[in-house]
Amino acid sequence: MKFRRYINEEEEDLRDKVMEFFKNNPNPKDKAIHDMADKLKLDPDELESEIYSILSSFLANGRFNESGMSESDIPEDELAAGIKVEMEHTICPKMAKRIAQDHLAEFDDYYTRLKKMEDEAKAAQGE
Repeated sequence: MKFRRYINEEEEDLRDKVMEFFKNNPNPKDKAIHDMADKLKLDPDELESEIYSILSSFLANGRFNESGMSESDIPEDELAAGIKVEMEHTICPKMAKRIAQDHLAEFDDYYTRLKKMEDEAKAAQGE
């Protein structure tokens, strides 16, 4: 199977191309995905499977999921602060929440610590 050979030989290269594609095409139509598959000489359905794999690896893994924690284990004020901070990485509040949950699974006051560190760094620079 051509796709599997490509993945085995150059998986990271393909993932880089997929991520770059989505960076430049945040809400692609199905035709754009098929055009990308044609350009890469891949079957469109198999390319879509790789795209789903990238997304599921983000959603299904991470410290929060590994910890066995539930949302009720996270301080609400820290989660709200985390979502606000993580919105700098995405336009999707649910994705920002997912990122924040991973950080808060490590330290339940992660965003309080982050703000303190940023404030200290700004003060040191005279801002």
